[in-house]
Amino acid sequence: MSVTLVPVTEAKQRFTEFVKNAEESFDRYLVTKNGKEAAVLMSVEEYEGLLETIDVLAHTREVKALAEAARQAKQGETISLESYRSQKRSGGKKRSRK
Repeated sequence: MSVTLVPVTEAKQRFTEFVKNAEESFDRYLVTKNGKEAAVLMSVEEYEGLLETIDVLAHTREVKALAEAARQAKQGETISLESYRSQKRSGGKKRSRK
C-alpha cells in the first residue's frame, strides 16, 4: 500500500475527501508541516489492526504460539473444525501429534 504525502494546507482543504478515501479505499496520507512529517491519516480499521498487531508482537507467548501454529500447519498437523468441536463436546481429549 502506498502513502500519499500532502502538505498540511492541502490536507485542510481536502480533509473530507481524504477521510472518505481512507475509510473506503484504505488510502493513507502522510501530512507534512513546514516540509517535515507531522501526522498520518488512515482508516480506523487499519489503525486498530496495527494496534492489535503491536499488542500481539509485544507478548512473547503469543508470538511463540503463532510460530508453533504455523509450524504445525506446514507439517500438516491440523484437524477439521468439526473434529475440534467434537473433541470439545466429549471432554476435550487432546489429539496425538505425529
